[in-house]
Amino acid sequence: MSDINVLPERIAGYRAYKDGNVLLGVVDVELPKISLQSETIKGAGILGEMETPTIGYTKALKLKINFRTTNLPMLGLLECVGHSLEFRSAVQKYDSAAGSRSYDKVRIVVRGFPSEGELEKLESNGANASSIELNLVYLKYIINDTTALEIDKINYKYVVNANDTLSEVRDALGLT
Repeated sequence: MSDINVLPERIAGYRAYKDGNVLLGVVDVELPKISLQSETIKGAGILGEMETPTIGYTKALKLKINFRTTNLPMLGLLECVGHSLEFRSAVQKYDSAAGSRSYDKVRIVVRGFPSEGELEKLESNGANASSIELNLVYLKYIINDTTALEIDKINYKYVVNANDTLSEVRDALGLT
């Protein structure tokens, strides 16, 4: 199947897990904004100023999970320890040349610490809207078994489309 005719349509379904097998409940997830840290460079050889990123360095990665109702797994995320979460989804796509539909298998793996929790508004016959925010130290985005993005703040890993951009840095630091 040629990708030129493939149109991603929607998330057909997804589930959220803690430690790989504990269902978190009915949730929606706000994935982190990836903001690269940069520095302004100026001086001889440069016309004015330019900002360049330091490869792999990002600002804080904040993930927010909105829960339909408060439950034990949700409240457990307020414990001040590292939490490992996984979001698994099927992304429906349409191949306009073949006239067929198929799915991409997407997994997002994160590890982080709680930074904020908001408890619900109690309301009969309605969603109660609790939320937890985590500061991530690890993020891995996998599409059909290919690592599309991996950021590991502790182990100097910054992988984009299976390209490990910091392997030389880890080698120089003796981390390989």
